[in-house]
Amino acid sequence: MIINGTTYHDETPIEIVNILEAARLSRVDGNGYRLRFRWGDTETGRDWGDAYHDTYRVEGYVGRRGGTSKIPLLIWNSRSYGGGAILDHCIVKIVTARGKRVLYQHPTYHKEV
Repeated sequence: MIINGTTYHDETPIEIVNILEAARLSRVDGNGYRLRFRWGDTETGRDWGDAYHDTYRVEGYVGRRGGTSKIPLLIWNSRSYGGGAILDHCIVKIVTARGKRVLYQHPTYHKEV
């Protein structure tokens, strides 16, 4: 699906798309905020675990790639121009980097112990 010119995976819930778009647009107007993501199984809500989640791959600003398919990117800091693709269809939790406010959490979110 394409929202505001950004291409998201068809399985990404619209609630997540709205959060990502709000964060991306806040960066464009100069008041951006960083997000922290947890990836996992979106059918069960199970977090993939800390071994997969190093800081550079889970926290940053939301941007998007240029070109014909403008997918969402995770931008490390405000001076960065590029970053890795956000696995928007594998998100099980999103919190603000500052304040740790939960913006989205899968209804059955859990971590294996």
